[in-house]
Amino acid sequence: MLQSSFLIGVFCLLSYAAAGRVCARPREVQYSVYRPGKVLYEPRDTVTYSCVPGYIKDSGNDKAVCLTVGNWEHATLKCKPRQCPKPGPLANGKIEYTDLTHQSVIYFSCNKGYRLRGINESMCMETGTWSALVPTCEQMTCPYPVIPNFGQLIHYRPREGNISAYLDMVRYSCLQNYVLFGNENATCGENGTWNEIPECRDVKCQRPTEILNGYMSFSPYRKYNYKEVVTYGCNPPYSLDGPRSSYCDKDEKWTQKPVCRAPCHVTTPKATVLHNGRKTRVDEIAGQQIQHGDILTYYCKNKIDNCAYTVESHCRDGNFTVPTCYKKPGVFSVFSTDPSKMTPCTQQA
Repeated sequence: MLQSSFLIGVFCLLSYAAAGRVCARPREVQYSVYRPGKVLYEPRDTVTYSCVPGYIKDSGNDKAVCLTVGNWEHATLKCKPRQCPKPGPLANGKIEYTDLTHQSVIYFSCNKGYRLRGINESMCMETGTWSALVPTCEQMTCPYPVIPNFGQLIHYRPREGNISAYLDMVRYSCLQNYVLFGNENATCGENGTWNEIPECRDVKCQRPTEILNGYMSFSPYRKYNYKEVVTYGCNPPYSLDGPRSSYCDKDEKWTQKPVCRAPCHVTTPKATVLHNGRKTRVDEIAGQQIQHGDILTYYCKNKIDNCAYTVESHCRDGNFTVPTCYKKPGVFSVFSTDPSKMTPCTQQA
């Protein structure tokens, strides 16, 4: 019965409003509220709008009036978000944001080598202030550097308090007869620790081996320390090919050893050749023998153009090949011109 009476009353009020004597509720204005709030308003009733928390008046009239004809003279109020002041600066860091208005969030981060002291984000509150203060970026520091076993610091310049900052560098070396493995330099990293600390190891090599057809400097049977050196030579008539010295390397092996190469016997005694920049006959070379790596340049005849051209032949560990263009002097060679005395060809054959 009570519900029916209420519905009848509402119907009557609405009918009364429809007759033009009262106003229904005024229209909503974005981001605002109005007072007083009623179901129906009498002519000349006034409502006042105000912006909700976090928003402020931008423009327009904040009052609406119920007219005698039963409709509203509406408010023209416009509300805009409250703005927070520009944050920062953040020394040795950065602040990222897209907006500075109510409910916007800004984010804080530090440059490499610095760490954030404080909160990493802040929100613009309804009061126009930030929910958290701008943090600080404090420099990352490293403690006294670690010294590896059998190692030592040869460059270290600490800052006040015997600390080092991001990207500060130290340099290491190893004690005598110990070998450094890794980088000799270490750097204070962005996380506050030294990176790439090297190792110092005791490296020994077994006695080096002899070389064929050669000899080695005095080398007793014992273990050899890192960088110890032995030298090599060749027995005559062999010649040394490669480095004369070899040393004990960090992999506990000897560096490259030389090889003794055999000389070459030249079988063209009457040939005129170039040897060591000098024109000579092969039989004038001692024993008609040249060393490994030596070059003999032969003169060959171009019969068509009646001129001479040269061809090189190398001694390679006892192997020597005479150029095919070379012709041994025959019985009637006294009637022909030696190619070494002919006019050089303008272009090699």
